[in-house]
Amino acid sequence: MAESLTGWAMYVDLKRCIGCNACSLACKQENNVTIGNLWNRVYGVEGGTYASGNVRVMPFMCQQCVDAPCKRKCDELGYRAIIQRADGILYVDAGKCTGCKQCLPKCRFKQMFFNPDKVNKLGQKGVAEKCHFCMHRVDAGLPPACVVTCLAITREWGTYAALKAKHPNAKPMAGKVRVLYENLGPKPVKGADGPTNGYPDAVPFHG
Repeated sequence: MAESLTGWAMYVDLKRCIGCNACSLACKQENNVTIGNLWNRVYGVEGGTYASGNVRVMPFMCQQCVDAPCKRKCDELGYRAIIQRADGILYVDAGKCTGCKQCLPKCRFKQMFFNPDKVNKLGQKGVAEKCHFCMHRVDAGLPPACVVTCLAITREWGTYAALKAKHPNAKPMAGKVRVLYENLGPKPVKGADGPTNGYPDAVPFHG
């Protein structure tokens, strides 16, 4: 997300998500994502005890980080194939990507993938790939495919500032809507390296 707060963002209401995976399928179809890769994932985290257990559903994707570790690594190697647009969208320039895979382990959310064998709408085989908020749709004035496909209307699309204004209560509050990493503003993993253990945190604001 752009530090000016004018960049794009996605608001996700975790209470509305029913875990249908329609977003995952829409993403794969829209972006021709190769078999085995999921740019848009829905995690089911089990909790509770026997006879009173529960499953916490969490949709998850690339966080479009500011100062993204994947981009830093690519720049460090001199390829500069991972680009961050002025509106905050982070994407892989397939024409510059060498397929070295050095960016993959740098994403602590495990949302950077490698496309070994299938041509992608915005790329080619043998390159890294990731969610880019369906930037071809965004540039055409349309929201990402996952947003328009969500059956439970879990996702909202707009600028970070507009979504924060629309959801003023999106702050840390027990039992209510909360934004994790709020102290970091619209850049949830600035400077964060290393892998996660287990499932990622639930992050309503992506971007």
